Amino acid sequence: MDEPERAWEFAAAPTGTAPGVVSMVGYRTPAVAEPVHLGLPSATVTFIVGLDEGVRAAPDAPSLATARPAPVILGGLHLRASHVHQQAGQAGVQLALHPLAVRSLFGVPCADLGVDDYDGLALAGPRGRELHERLTDTAAWPEAFALIGAHLRERYRDRRPRPELVRAWRLLELSRGRARVGEVARGVDLSPRHLGTLFHREVGRSPKTVASLMRFDHARRRIAAHVHRDGRTDLAHVAAATGYTDQAHLTREFRRFTGLPPAAWAARELRNVQDTPPAGGGAWDHEHAEQHHRPAAPVGDPPGA
Repeated sequence: MDEPERAWEFAAAPTGTAPGVVSMVGYRTPAVAEPVHLGLPSATVTFIVGLDEGVRAAPDAPSLATARPAPVILGGLHLRASHVHQQAGQAGVQLALHPLAVRSLFGVPCADLGVDDYDGLALAGPRGRELHERLTDTAAWPEAFALIGAHLRERYRDRRPRPELVRAWRLLELSRGRARVGEVARGVDLSPRHLGTLFHREVGRSPKTVASLMRFDHARRRIAAHVHRDGRTDLAHVAAATGYTDQAHLTREFRRFTGLPPAAWAARELRNVQDTPPAGGGAWDHEHAEQHHRPAAPVGDPPGA
């Protein structure tokens, strides 16, 4: 008798598929899947559209028992790992959206998105439900990516964030969260207090917290890459390379965001969709989004499909 399939299936959409998208990844769980995985905090907004009944997610393990499947998931910048129930063979498309693009895509700032209520249909509306229904009939990842890209281009409206905020985000991003907030504020000709107000109003977090999320995400990806390549990682080296004071500092941040030390997280979680590298860079600005807002060429089937 054949062994059940135990490998995840992943497919990344081409860069530029939709405005405001940092990455778009199709996923399918194996026939034998771990029952729960952790959805990790990051400096991007999670947007998931299921290809089946939807995703059961909750802010903690006890709440997961009563969570109902959500066809569309949309959540703000949360600071602790969410718990996601995995059914065998479950499939969907997970997007990482730039927080400064949320207002243009959904009509509200990222700060207004919930961090404990993951049902995104309230904002996605009837068009979001229609998108989910159409995706359940798709036969190939390129078709699913094209449908989501068209949906987001249709939703997009020109609602530009403050240019100082865009520049400040870029400075934090270029430093991978290592830049000091005071230096960033001076770089965009604002006081740290004024910059903090802009961040809270638009993304719901302080510049310091956003920087911590960026640094954590960089460290997490380095650990994942090392373990996938070598079967192990040097946490002291990762800590030094990603701006933490020492390995203990890195471990404290991992516990803060995941509830686990780095080694325990790596042993448990390296096969979830968030460990797939983004397709393309993370930068976003108005001109970039406007370019993506233009109709895209149809996406064909992959070779041999």
